[in-house]
Amino acid sequence: MKPLNRRDLFKNSLEYGSAAVAGMATRSALRADAPSSPVVVETQDGKLRGVSSLGVTMFKSVPYGGPVDGAGRFMPPPKPAKWAGIRECTKPGPRCIQGHPGQPPGFLTPGAGIVGSYMCGGIQSPDVLLEDEAENCLFLNVVTPGVKGRRPVIVYIHGGGYANLSGLQTVLAGKHAIENDIVLVGINHRLNVFGYTYLGGLSEKYAVGNPGQLDLVMALEWIRDNIERFGGDPHSVTVWGDSGGGEKICTLMAMPAAKGLFHKAIVSSGSSLHAGTVERSTASAKALLAKFNLTEKQVDDLQKIPAQQLHAGAGGGGGGPVVDGHSIPQQTWDPKAPEFSASVPMIIGHCTNETSVMAAGTRDELLSLTEAALPARLAAAGRIPEADVASLLALYRKDHPQDPPSGLYFRILADRGASRNAVTQAELKIEQGKANVYIYQFDWATPLYHGRLRAFHTAEMPLAMRIVLYPEADELSSQISSAYAAFARTGNPSHPGIPEWPAYTIAKRAIMFWDIPKCSVVNDPDPEERAFLKKYPPGGLL
Repeated sequence: MKPLNRRDLFKNSLEYGSAAVAGMATRSALRADAPSSPVVVETQDGKLRGVSSLGVTMFKSVPYGGPVDGAGRFMPPPKPAKWAGIRECTKPGPRCIQGHPGQPPGFLTPGAGIVGSYMCGGIQSPDVLLEDEAENCLFLNVVTPGVKGRRPVIVYIHGGGYANLSGLQTVLAGKHAIENDIVLVGINHRLNVFGYTYLGGLSEKYAVGNPGQLDLVMALEWIRDNIERFGGDPHSVTVWGDSGGGEKICTLMAMPAAKGLFHKAIVSSGSSLHAGTVERSTASAKALLAKFNLTEKQVDDLQKIPAQQLHAGAGGGGGGPVVDGHSIPQQTWDPKAPEFSASVPMIIGHCTNETSVMAAGTRDELLSLTEAALPARLAAAGRIPEADVASLLALYRKDHPQDPPSGLYFRILADRGASRNAVTQAELKIEQGKANVYIYQFDWATPLYHGRLRAFHTAEMPLAMRIVLYPEADELSSQISSAYAAFARTGNPSHPGIPEWPAYTIAKRAIMFWDIPKCSVVNDPDPEERAFLKKYPPGGLL
């Protein structure tokens, strides 16, 4: 039995299948022969030159922070240095070091198989996905319909756990910006060992931890101070993250330094309710020192190790946020929702068959379960007594008779994990009584992997950015994209293209189901299943 490990889920499945938003949304604008013209904007730090093409203006690799290598490693980020002249912002990157320089991030490549093709929206050339990797990676991308005006701003915080990927996806989502008249921002920040190693338990010098999260805060400060020059409204900023990006947003909502820097939040398959502890994070730091034959008194020597060597020695990981008593003063969502963001409305959601993507190519037998094999597999997956499995399956078969055995299997795993956390987070937010929460479930069984992946982890992400591989999903894509834009604009995701989407309440438990041929709002779906599963702790990923 493998215990539920959300960090592994976010790292592995996002790399493989849910980097979700790199694709062809502005495919025509990415053509080498597309007409383009330079656009110059003056920020507080200096002038930037971007490119306008076919209705989309993009500024790539805009610096929002200064160097974080050498003595700056593991430390809070510095402000960027001002520059003279005009800085060229026409090429993306660099992203944080993650072990494959000069390649598309993770599996964001059309050659990554059928899942990669879906995530890339069928784009033919991976050149637009190329970024360098560097320790100094505090850059962001801005995508706007025009530098004049005052539009809602959606800030995309990428997934990939705390170890991989980048904010590159937004430069490929111009259709989302144009159709909805919004400004998109994608952030690169420190990841893995560089962004999520906590050394404060070994030296007071590093008492303020969570540098990767503090990078995000600095990026949001840059947006507050500069986005108006790009046609955005600094008083209407929505943060949106999928998977590990959703987790990062959950943490930002509990950080005093981030208070007031964003006004709405969308958390997709990333409802994280806890941050790490000093004790556990310090144990990890000691293990890192041991890998380089360093003592605790030599902790500063970690700043001197070449970046690629440090990344490799850490195994590409680096933990996650930690309650350091400074940047994160207390547990994030336990026992209650954070007060720093009490007035921030939220959209919270997940996918019906979250972890199916993790089985593709590695545990394919789980994608082709028989009715006879299903009970034993469920019992083996986690902490439900075998005697109770028959009763549980009877409930699910009654309410979801259309699901094949593997569909039921992954539905139950998601209900035990992602769905439970999403509902718990919503209920904690509702208790504050200061902002609305809207819940969705992405239910469309995608054609991926011969239809066996169904509604897998963050499968809605390319659609939300108007990246569509299958024509039958175009209307659903427009519905989700417009809902996020409406929420960014007003705090309410309802719009004429979908049924009225009411705020979630304990009394009605209204959930928007994104599906084809039509989406729908369902009050209190699967109450018996929810009550049954609540008796047991979360189970395994597979």
